[in-house]
Amino acid sequence: MNIYVIRHGESEHNVDRNVMAHTHDSQHSLTELGHKQAQVTADFMKTNVNGKTVLYSSPYLRTKQTAQAIHSLLPGEVPFFENPLLREWELGNLYDFNNRTPEAKKEYKAAGQFYFRFQNGESLADVYLRATMFMNTVVDRLKRQQRYDNLVIVTHAAFMHMLLAFLMESPVEDLINFKPIENASVIKIDEVDGDYQYEKIFVPKVEI
Repeated sequence: MNIYVIRHGESEHNVDRNVMAHTHDSQHSLTELGHKQAQVTADFMKTNVNGKTVLYSSPYLRTKQTAQAIHSLLPGEVPFFENPLLREWELGNLYDFNNRTPEAKKEYKAAGQFYFRFQNGESLADVYLRATMFMNTVVDRLKRQQRYDNLVIVTHAAFMHMLLAFLMESPVEDLINFKPIENASVIKIDEVDGDYQYEKIFVPKVEI
C-alpha cells in the first residue's frame, strides 16, 4: 500500500501567527493562496492514485479544506475519514506568542523543544506518540485488510515530522528545530524489505 502524506495549504496563521491568540488553531482557514495550492496538489494526486484509495484528514479546518479539494477529484468510491490523531501540535487553547511568561521560558530552556509541554497543550513527544498510535492502529489495520492500494493522509507539519521520525527511528536530537515541509507538499512513504523510506514527490508552485 502506497502512503501519501500531505501538508495543508497555506493557512491564516502561516501568514500572521498572532491569530492564534484569539482564534483556536482548529478554526484557521486556508488563505487564497492556500486554496490554490490545495487545488494544484489535488490535480497532482488524481493522476497518482486510483479508486482503491482511502483518504484520512486531520479534523482542523485548513486540513479538511485541503482534503476536500483532493477528494473532489478522486473517484467517487474513495472513502473520506477525519481522525483527531492527525491534528496539529497543540500549543494551548489560545496561544499568544507575545505573552510567554518568564517561568515558561525557563522551563522551555530546561526541557528543550522535544520534551517541553505547552500549558493546555502538548510536547513534540506527545505528537510523536500520536503518530505512533495512528501507524499502529489505522495504518496497520488497513494493511492487514488489503482493501486499498493507496492511503492519502492530509495533516500538519509537526505531525508529518514526527511520523517520519518514528518510521525512520530517528534519534531525539534530530527531532528539534525541524524545517516544516512546504504547504500542500506531498511525501510518499514506501516499505521495502520491511524498512520504510520516503521521498518528497511534489511541491506546488503557485502565486496569487
